[in-house]
Amino acid sequence: MHQFRHQVDERLRRSSDLSFAHLVTLDQLQQEPGVAGARLARRLLVTAQTMTGLLRRLEREGSVERRPDPQNRRADRWYLLPAGLERLNAARGAGAPVMTQMLSRLSSQEVSELRGYLERCVEGLETDGRRESVEPPPRGGAVRPA
Repeated sequence: MHQFRHQVDERLRRSSDLSFAHLVTLDQLQQEPGVAGARLARRLLVTAQTMTGLLRRLEREGSVERRPDPQNRRADRWYLLPAGLERLNAARGAGAPVMTQMLSRLSSQEVSELRGYLERCVEGLETDGRRESVEPPPRGGAVRPA
């Protein structure tokens, strides 16, 4: 992931005024319009303060819009504006060649399987992560991080 991010950042510097962090923030807003800034911060592994700074910059630049959360007076909901979508689509062009290179040694079936595994991992985190207690790993060996 570090190598991927570094290479995308390099391409973004040459072709746009967005950083990788801005790119993934805009991408998440397209995928989930109206997401809260705190949720975005957790999802993208940054502090709430860092996310607030990213979102406010994107707001000043006319890429996103903030609206009050109807259920929580202290929270805001964030939405991608047409200008933000244009920036996102232009910036995605920087990441596509890096993604293609990264996956170049996998067959199309392996890419499909990898995507499925990763989607299931995310689903597991989103649903199982809400439980108060964590179940132990299955018997037969601990799961080691890659």
